[in-house]
Amino acid sequence: MQSIDTLTDFLAVAGANHEAKTEYRIYDLSRIVKPFTAEEFNAIENGERPFPNPRQQHAWLGIVLRQKERAESEQIHDPYIWFVKLPLDERGLFQHAARQHFLSIIVEALGENPTAAPTAEQEKRQQQNPYIFTPDEPRRAAFHAQVSHDLQFPASVHYSGALAFLRGETATSTWQDLGVQGIHDVVVRNLQETSIQQHIHTQLLQWPKPLQQTLMEALEHAKLPATLAQNLIGTLRTVPREQQIMLLRCLADASRYSNLQNDVQQLLNACARDLNTTGGDTPEAAVVNDIQDLLLTIGARNWVALTANDNLEHYLGLLATINEHVFIQIFRDLVMLPELRGLMLQLFRKEQLSPALQRGIAALVAQTRSS
Repeated sequence: MQSIDTLTDFLAVAGANHEAKTEYRIYDLSRIVKPFTAEEFNAIENGERPFPNPRQQHAWLGIVLRQKERAESEQIHDPYIWFVKLPLDERGLFQHAARQHFLSIIVEALGENPTAAPTAEQEKRQQQNPYIFTPDEPRRAAFHAQVSHDLQFPASVHYSGALAFLRGETATSTWQDLGVQGIHDVVVRNLQETSIQQHIHTQLLQWPKPLQQTLMEALEHAKLPATLAQNLIGTLRTVPREQQIMLLRCLADASRYSNLQNDVQQLLNACARDLNTTGGDTPEAAVVNDIQDLLLTIGARNWVALTANDNLEHYLGLLATINEHVFIQIFRDLVMLPELRGLMLQLFRKEQLSPALQRGIAALVAQTRSS
């Protein structure tokens, strides 16, 4: 094999000594599951741009590698998939030493043909790889739905039942027969259908909570059609906070819309009102927990909405008011996002900040210096 300096180097030459043609795809599993183009990932690996959506100071990747053999009839082999978690530096770039360590482990464990069926010894080495992770079930389902669609593979066996249900062709009482993977497949393959969009808009908040949860977990990784996004946004401020959290997750892709950014501003204002004490009373623990859950959802899925108005400063002030430890964790997480990094660093130079935010930043600085 030639010199291996990057992931794309490794993937480009994988299987090069064999007759089979090898091709690969790389997906971001950090916050929202979506594919990278080759140009995007090359630019990240070459240090030309930061990793776009890091989570917990890491890049979480799904790598798909497969052999395509051509004969009189074309045979497509099942892809080889592994999930890789790589640490990022303070600029949002791959830590060089960690990436090289990962590559050395992969080359040693899998040899020159990583698409070949691994031996028992290779499987054991892979399980001991510190950079390998197992996605949670919703993220894994979103990933497999996108991969099967992108590679033009058939959908899962649960697809037809989920498709009929989301088109409104079967009764709500049949929801327990639906498979999680089938719902993710429909969201990836059929969300542009008007009947499905209308059914989701009118029924989402009426369906049983487990079904709401599963559909939300699929929609948060989807590129929403504009009509569906606007219909869900129109519902956002008219429902209880628990349902607001669900809708915000569904609307992850719509965070760039100005009306959603304005709604986030109003939600933050409502949180501030609920946290204000009156008559010496303090908010109930349940209220504080609901507000914290809402704030964590916005940071995890709707961070682009924090770039508008004064949403970011207000958001961080609320976090600092509720829980200083959580504030520090979320600040360190969000400051890695390219859209927010400049805005967040400006806060260190701003003179007029709320007392809670001043205390939170002071605690962050003190903890950083002590570590």
